[in-house]
Amino acid sequence: MVWFLIMGALAVSCTGLPELHKTGSPEASHTRRACQGRYPLGNWQLLHTIQAELPGNQTGFLMGVTRLSSQKRSFQCVIMTLEGFVVFDALYDGTIRVERAVSPFDNQAFAQGVMADIQLIFFKPLANEITAGMLSDGAVVCRHSLDDGSVIDVAKPERHKWETRLYDPGHRLKRVVKHMNGENPTGNTPKGIAHKIELTALGTPGYKLVLDLVEALALESEDATLPGSE
Repeated sequence: MVWFLIMGALAVSCTGLPELHKTGSPEASHTRRACQGRYPLGNWQLLHTIQAELPGNQTGFLMGVTRLSSQKRSFQCVIMTLEGFVVFDALYDGTIRVERAVSPFDNQAFAQGVMADIQLIFFKPLANEITAGMLSDGAVVCRHSLDDGSVIDVAKPERHKWETRLYDPGHRLKRVVKHMNGENPTGNTPKGIAHKIELTALGTPGYKLVLDLVEALALESEDATLPGSE
């Protein structure tokens, strides 16, 4: 997994939190189950090709390997060049431990951004309150209110597509993550793992990452070694 040039504070979009229209109990329960089911369960090793669209019409291409445990909410992230050279290797188990970092990936802001975005993409939000309903555009949504005042909406605007939208405590939109399923050359994709992921960071500087799944391996043990992590 790769997040390019997260340096300094990001200015965020002024887009506000959309109104949520609550639904009845049976429908709300179904919506909550659907939202929970879009996250991977168990231990997985995921290989992605990554295209980063940066300010100034710059484009970068890398490979990312992420090994994650949904139960422990822990993961390891290795970022490599297309030739296999490791530029970033870090682990998260409640705290961040960087094993290797090559410039420009060798600063604290970058590591924190990587860990936060991986959690946003692959782990259920840690929220005491979850409200299910519908947005004005007809998309079903689960709204997660976090302790710090942030809000995460998990919405399904279209068939075979989910969106995760992160709002800061001021209810300004910071991240939009699209999870899309379709034809995949690797065959059937496990439940909760999308074929394609698009992450858009709003503000200045903004950027967009396009992650295409190459391989998803179920791990029997969380101690399996990632390529390039030794």
